[in-house]
Amino acid sequence: MPPATPSGLSLDLFAIFARLAETGSFSQAARDLAMSKATISKRIAELEAGLGVTLLARTTRRAALTEAGEQVLRRAQKILEEAECAVEEARETRAVARGRLKIAAPLGFALRYLGPVLPDFFRAYPDIALDLSLDDRVVDLIAGGFDAALRIGEMPDSSFTARKLAPVHAHVVAAPSYWRAHGKPKSPEELAAHACIRYANTASGMVWRFTGPDGKVVNVRVDGPLCVNNGDVELATICAGLGVARLPDFLVWREVAEGRLETALETWRPAPMALHLLTPSSRAHPRRLRAFSDFLFDTFGGGRAPWLAMERGA
Repeated sequence: MPPATPSGLSLDLFAIFARLAETGSFSQAARDLAMSKATISKRIAELEAGLGVTLLARTTRRAALTEAGEQVLRRAQKILEEAECAVEEARETRAVARGRLKIAAPLGFALRYLGPVLPDFFRAYPDIALDLSLDDRVVDLIAGGFDAALRIGEMPDSSFTARKLAPVHAHVVAAPSYWRAHGKPKSPEELAAHACIRYANTASGMVWRFTGPDGKVVNVRVDGPLCVNNGDVELATICAGLGVARLPDFLVWREVAEGRLETALETWRPAPMALHLLTPSSRAHPRRLRAFSDFLFDTFGGGRAPWLAMERGA
């Protein structure tokens, strides 16, 4: 007997309905499922009777979804996806993590930190393959078909599951030569008079927000010779003395430790951020994704992230 949902309806009914809805054709669905059109029509009628709604507006050429059909299709796709993941997890119980993952990650972070540790990951999990897409822009996980994404920023919205891997802090930084020529600001408002290198990928790139030691919040509109959508370009320009930038510690901690950059406004801090691994909340996590997530946490979590040396003053 085919497995059933809590309503008592067979999963096969939802699978047939989903295939029919995706193709829009009884003939094509019949070919895909190796069934007759009459059998498919009978099973759809059975599903409609069990749900008590009309799912399809049938014509001689097409099977168009009703409003109720569109809602049921979304649910059916989730049910089938969960069932597929459950089968995969059951099969993996006694097996090694295997398969392919599609992962999105910020370019600068991946070059500095992810790329160097990937050989360790592949040695630990030789049966996992990664399709790694690097982009500083925020990608659409669902539309892009990604299994997960590394993101640096504030906690994302509730449509995703976020695993916090490590804290990230932003700092106002410039080359010592720039500070000597222009002086360090004593308050955030003074940044309005400085040449500020701005990050184009966030709305906060043009207005820098700070919280003081007494909890006072200050917003400063900044301007300068360069607005760019890549942190590494920002870093190169400020190291050359072009201006001031507000950059995360994972980008600048080495330069600060080596004296190539100096911080300012240390008691005025931007909002705390973090490195997260995001996954769609609607999806179950196969063994290979759990392995990748645990590897990242073991590498960067628990205070092990190398950029945290800047917070510790090391």
